Amino acid sequence: MVEVKSELRSALVAARAKAYADAPEAGEALVGQAAPLLSAAHGRVIAGYIPFKTEIDPRPFMRALAAKGATLCLPRTPPKGGEGAGLTFHLCDPDNPDSLEKSMWGVIEPKAHLPQVRPDIVLVPLLGFDRAGDRLGQGQGHYDRTLGALRASGPVLAVGVAFAAQEIAHIPIEPHDQRLDWIITPIEAYPIPT
Repeated sequence: MVEVKSELRSALVAARAKAYADAPEAGEALVGQAAPLLSAAHGRVIAGYIPFKTEIDPRPFMRALAAKGATLCLPRTPPKGGEGAGLTFHLCDPDNPDSLEKSMWGVIEPKAHLPQVRPDIVLVPLLGFDRAGDRLGQGQGHYDRTLGALRASGPVLAVGVAFAAQEIAHIPIEPHDQRLDWIITPIEAYPIPT
């Protein structure tokens, strides 16, 4: 399974890079696709992310969620030596550079002193996804561990955010992999049937 996922990751990194090169501003189109999620945003704590490399930029969608009354937070990766831990989420304005710093992995994340919160909705970056709601991430397992822990303590909605070109017919999954509840791309948004 590890080899299969590794080969798939290589192909999906290339597909995402091409999609990003073709439409670097595609994140703007997410807003027009996500009306059901926007209407449910008021009073919710929503975790987004700062795009890394060629990930689609969710910040336009995050701004639209905040305008509808959502509270925004961003994830922090575990500290060095804490690779088995999940992400933590901190209240943060994704447009405020004074609240952000670069992690040891090179990812932009909120500063550690910002208040920690539990999100109701998590926007999940990914390399690939399928119509069943299965996703392939970078391989560190941060989102799988985090979503598993959040779901064990109460409801949380996991929303995969991607370019349409990142969809494939079938993502191979393992028992620890966490399924998405929604997919949003620049051309469509849909819930995953349960």
